[in-house]
Amino acid sequence: MVRDEGLREGASDVEVEEYLRRLCSDVTLCSPREGFFSHYVQQINEQVSNDFLTKFGKLTSDEERLQTTWGVKPIHTLKVQRFFKEKSLEASEARRGDGNKVFQEKKYHQALVYYSQAVMRAPHDGGESLALAYGNRSAVLYHLGHYHLALTDIDLAIEAGYPPSLTYKVLDRRGQCYIQQGVYSQAQEAFRMAAESLPKASMDGKKREAWKRDLDRKMDGCVGKEDRAVHASSRSVSGGAKLFAGPSPALPNASSVVEIKHTHDQGRYAVVTGPVPTGEVLMAERPYAAILMDTKSGTNCTHCYTRLVAPVPCPTCSGVAFCSASCRDKGLSTYHRWECQFLDLLKGSGVSLNAYLALRVITQHGLSFFKELRPSLRASPSLPSARQPHRPSHYLSLYHLAGLQEQRAPQDFFHRSLLASFLLKILQRAHFFGPWDDEGPPDKGLGEDEVYIGGLLLRHLQVVQFNAHELTGMSFAEGANNFKHTKSVYIGLAIYPTVAFCNHSCFPAVTRYFEGDRMVIVSLRPLAPGDVVAENYGPIFTHHDRQQRQRKLLSRYWFRCGCEACKEDWPTYDNMVDRRVLRCQTCRAQLPPRTHNNQSNVKCVECAASNNVVTMMKTLDQLDKLYVLGCRQMDEGKREEAIQCFIRYVDGVSVLLVPPYRELHLAMQSLRLLVAARGTIHALPSQK
Repeated sequence: MVRDEGLREGASDVEVEEYLRRLCSDVTLCSPREGFFSHYVQQINEQVSNDFLTKFGKLTSDEERLQTTWGVKPIHTLKVQRFFKEKSLEASEARRGDGNKVFQEKKYHQALVYYSQAVMRAPHDGGESLALAYGNRSAVLYHLGHYHLALTDIDLAIEAGYPPSLTYKVLDRRGQCYIQQGVYSQAQEAFRMAAESLPKASMDGKKREAWKRDLDRKMDGCVGKEDRAVHASSRSVSGGAKLFAGPSPALPNASSVVEIKHTHDQGRYAVVTGPVPTGEVLMAERPYAAILMDTKSGTNCTHCYTRLVAPVPCPTCSGVAFCSASCRDKGLSTYHRWECQFLDLLKGSGVSLNAYLALRVITQHGLSFFKELRPSLRASPSLPSARQPHRPSHYLSLYHLAGLQEQRAPQDFFHRSLLASFLLKILQRAHFFGPWDDEGPPDKGLGEDEVYIGGLLLRHLQVVQFNAHELTGMSFAEGANNFKHTKSVYIGLAIYPTVAFCNHSCFPAVTRYFEGDRMVIVSLRPLAPGDVVAENYGPIFTHHDRQQRQRKLLSRYWFRCGCEACKEDWPTYDNMVDRRVLRCQTCRAQLPPRTHNNQSNVKCVECAASNNVVTMMKTLDQLDKLYVLGCRQMDEGKREEAIQCFIRYVDGVSVLLVPPYRELHLAMQSLRLLVAARGTIHALPSQK
């Protein structure tokens, strides 16, 4: 967040790379154009000297950096206060009125939107607005066939104080929902309760008698009928992906053929210890922490990220929505109790999703959790083993991820310390550390717990920069099962401690898909013992030349890639030559070309083995037919059949040919799209 003065004309490659690195690093803190935080940092920059930054760069701990930053008086000019979208009785009743109008016109999807808005804005102060909004929404959910959700809304309406004079209506609707589900015993009980509530109904005696006769008839209709089993909601995630060769005793979220190595240059990274065919699940993991992006707060659950149908609100703010009362209660008991009244402040600040995630790691636990952990933070991490397995659900699995602090410039550390101080101020005012006096001095000295948590926030801002993964799903751009026209749907940001061990390759070994927030890592090509479980961090060789890839990786992740595609400077799709380079079937080295077309056998230069190249070429011709079949099945929407064709093709070609080979990489790209479609599909509800 140094004022961007651009590059001088004729800048060297080193200067260009350093410039891009700084820009990318700044963006992981906040937007340079939106919100107040970037302007705040610029103002602070103008008030600190180079001498201060030099001394700051010599600090050795995050707690020291946080405390030193807190001592810079100008940072406390930033006013941190509660700022969130509050409830509004007027807005809720207006949206409920809009819903009533379109409901009468049988525009049920539109009515669902209005009633949901009424639910979200309704105050939770004992009035009837919330209960009426839930009750009305239960009616439209019934008409749309969402009987399970309608039943939930009826329960929530009664819990919120639904008017006794109208209770018979929602109880009758409860019975109708159970009838549709085939749960006749529950339906009979609901109709009985509705009949018992009739004396409190605001209606004349004649109408009350008509209702009583109707309810008696419905109860009689349930007699003698056996209940059907009610299936679980189709929105639940099965988590069905199974790890290849079973889970590792050292890495519970990884296959037993995966282990962790360590070198000075590569840090800790995952490799396979045995042969792995294409299409096998090597890792499957829930996130340690995750955050929903702000633009999805009205469409996805804040807690489990499921697509919303009938959102359940926070009782205080209107800025988040949950898919169920269960998710709401989990959120309110942990992170949302601290974040609730500061969401619009964070949004208005322009801080990055990385900052939200750094804060979420703290708020999802609480102060006592971290105080108990403090002694264990001093121990150095060890490589996972059967005796000391990796614990991905433990905080230390996140804390010890790479933050590259040894490569950070003093100014980068200072900017991250400013952001950590801002987040710490939010926690103070949320009473995370106990009572807070809003009228007291903002530069009040920090207590021991505040210094400790502030240091952890700073640590998180470093770790998240290089280890967070986008939380995504997939959608079809042009009709269901049109796999060639799909796109990723970016939902949020998450930390996956085991997946974080996957290093990068421009020729990736794995791809991924999501079952809800559970990330599943699948082999994209066959792997031999010792091969790295390499995913792709963005730039892939088929689409970007080596210079583009190197600059992107240097600026965003601070390393120079040394993968096979970079070392050999493989061409992009557009520049690939249509030729086959055969591989020795003994040592896998590249075979020399035949000296004449009639030559049947070629001797390997590396191991001297003789290879029957005629047989190999015939096998490749048969594999090409498999590739064509896979493409046709993909066009026909036959996902699993196409996956199996491409798996067999990739496995076969990888044994026979040395990459790059255009059809091989096209098959891998098709396989990536098809595997992604095994995961969560994000599509708008049908508007019938």
